[in-house]
Amino acid sequence: MMTVALFLRLLVAAAVSVGALATMPSPADAQFFFDPFRPRYRQPPPPPQYYPRQSLPRVVRPAPEPSGGTIYGSSEAADRHRETQAEYYVLVLGDSLADQLAQGLADAFFEERPEIAIVKKTRGSSGLVRADFYDWPAQVPSQLENEKTNAIILMLGTNDRQAFRDETGQHEFRSDRWRELYAQRVDAMINAVKERGVPIILVGLPPMGNPRLHADLPYINEILRERAQALDVWYVDVWDGFVNESDAFVTMGPALDGQTRRLRMSDGVHFTRVGARKLAHYVERDLIKLFDARGSQPVIPLDAPEPGPTGRPVAGPVLPLTQPAGPVGQLAGGERSAGASDAIARRVLVEGAPAEPVAGRADDFRWPREQVKIAPYEPPAAQRLAQPNADSAEEAAQPAASTEKPAAQNGSVSRPNVITPSRNGAQIITVPEAQRGR
Repeated sequence: MMTVALFLRLLVAAAVSVGALATMPSPADAQFFFDPFRPRYRQPPPPPQYYPRQSLPRVVRPAPEPSGGTIYGSSEAADRHRETQAEYYVLVLGDSLADQLAQGLADAFFEERPEIAIVKKTRGSSGLVRADFYDWPAQVPSQLENEKTNAIILMLGTNDRQAFRDETGQHEFRSDRWRELYAQRVDAMINAVKERGVPIILVGLPPMGNPRLHADLPYINEILRERAQALDVWYVDVWDGFVNESDAFVTMGPALDGQTRRLRMSDGVHFTRVGARKLAHYVERDLIKLFDARGSQPVIPLDAPEPGPTGRPVAGPVLPLTQPAGPVGQLAGGERSAGASDAIARRVLVEGAPAEPVAGRADDFRWPREQVKIAPYEPPAAQRLAQPNADSAEEAAQPAASTEKPAAQNGSVSRPNVITPSRNGAQIITVPEAQRGR
């Protein structure tokens, strides 16, 4: 049994142990506690503090619009807003695609031909079938009444894939009656524009992204081309510029700068700014030809002589290419007549017979090949005259004796002769078998 003294002794020891533990330094303070047996070390630097980067609002810069020309609502507006007076006025009639065609033409003539002004008279969602929505043949006189114009461009038909209605009933698309009625509407439109007496350009329809629309538009283009030729107006086909090799609609394609760019909008109908510029390129060429031909005049008329004392004509006599030039007869210094031809040339050029091959030439394809005979070497005449008579006599005798090949004896192969130059003229020696090259 534990005595009271022993219990008190254990209690005092426990209290001392607790006090010792309380007085020990913490791990953070232990590094400053001096210990003679512990190596001293520096306090590590505090870890760097990372601050989050300040988030600034992102500046969204709009894409720069391509610089281009301006389209006007009338020729009067063009005269009012242009810095210089326009020399030519081009009027564009049609639907929303004609509106983009007008913008493409304005971009085309902005820098190269600033004397041309583009005026548009367009109506979106219009066509030639629905006269109740917008009657183009009836509206053309009022559209052109007070306008200056040197050329008129028509682009219609995208919205004409619908039934015709007349007094006899409704006629579906692609029927015979529909084709007849549509041709009449196209003729009425062209004849109404012809009243101005200016050149007319009828632009065909481009391919579309909708498969059914893409398949039906060539039928309308066929009618437009037929009526344009019948009424003597220009027709411009733009179909091949917006399809691939398989005649399928393409959104991306080659632009005028040679790069592959987006040409059509996401709706598969309208054009981008770059695509409208490519569309206008087909019409731009005809307009430039038209205006250049109108403004150009010959400097010297063909029926008037050139001014000057000589009075030399502008053009000489007309010479037919199928007859010989000059007087026909015997040439000076020649024995054959001008009409006679070489037998070989006639056989090769007229009759078509092959020329006789020349032995040893690269174009000789005969087999077996003929042996080419090489004449023995003879020195030039000047060299023979310069040599003494004795040497000449020796030379004359030596080739005759050496040109004969030695006969094969005991089955041996004859050795080749080699002609070498020497002081006394050409010498023919025989190369031994051991010295012949392999």
